[in-house]
Amino acid sequence: MSDYYLRTNTEAQMYAAFASIGIDVQGVDGECHSLDGNRIDIGWIGPVTWIDPVTGQTQTDGRFHANLRVAGELTPAQIAALPILDPPPSQPMRVWA
Repeated sequence: MSDYYLRTNTEAQMYAAFASIGIDVQGVDGECHSLDGNRIDIGWIGPVTWIDPVTGQTQTDGRFHANLRVAGELTPAQIAALPILDPPPSQPMRVWA
């Protein structure tokens, strides 16, 4: 099982990224699909807001975020087509249970 954290500038770009690997997403949190015989789960997040622990100020990353869990492996071409954060966040705002 592999987990990926994705980020694009817009929601439309996130739709296009999933379409590029053959997944027609609906933009609903908790979506499940099959890709090359593997189950994939999508955490559809959108912009992320948090409180900065140093300043106490609310911070927002207005870019579009999604999490992807693959029960199996993506191909190198699929990985290259997705906007995967590298390195992944050290303290992600949302993780899989």
